[in-house]
Amino acid sequence: MTPNRREPADRDGQDIAIALAPVARRGVLRMIALGSAGALAACAMPGGGEVGGAGGASADGAAAVAPTPAEPGPDARVTARGSFVGKSNHVTTGHARVVFDQGRVLIELEEDFTFDGAPDPKVGLGNDGFDAESIIAPLRSNSGRQLYALPAGLDIGRYREVWIWCERFSVPLGVAELALT
Repeated sequence: MTPNRREPADRDGQDIAIALAPVARRGVLRMIALGSAGALAACAMPGGGEVGGAGGASADGAAAVAPTPAEPGPDARVTARGSFVGKSNHVTTGHARVVFDQGRVLIELEEDFTFDGAPDPKVGLGNDGFDAESIIAPLRSNSGRQLYALPAGLDIGRYREVWIWCERFSVPLGVAELALT
């Protein structure tokens, strides 16, 4: 038996194996149960059990962050805005808005945006729930103003929510329902 793994146990005829993954966070070693309910627990726990708790990471641990789009020009139009509500026991606050600027569609997390952190957070869209095909980019920061350009082929007209989503564990972290301005 390895030190970080418990042997399968029989409960009601079902084998259950729980792997314990040591994770350092702010100098404190914590153990997170990974298994059928453990994936949800890892994202549902504020802070998510990872150092920093923001942005995706590649296999070598480097942050996978999309480039920041250029600032909107003076003729940019805000067409929709919404307030974030936390999900899965996370605290997500502030506002998101949709900005049209010179043929580009931008999602702006406003200056008042805050998020308590989790592994692998992504910015995406949804309509009565998150759409996995709508991931725009990894979340750049747990707070403050951020701009994200919609990729070509992603039609903003199909969506009315901006999501912060834990892609690694498929768990919602926060959502802003958009209203036309």
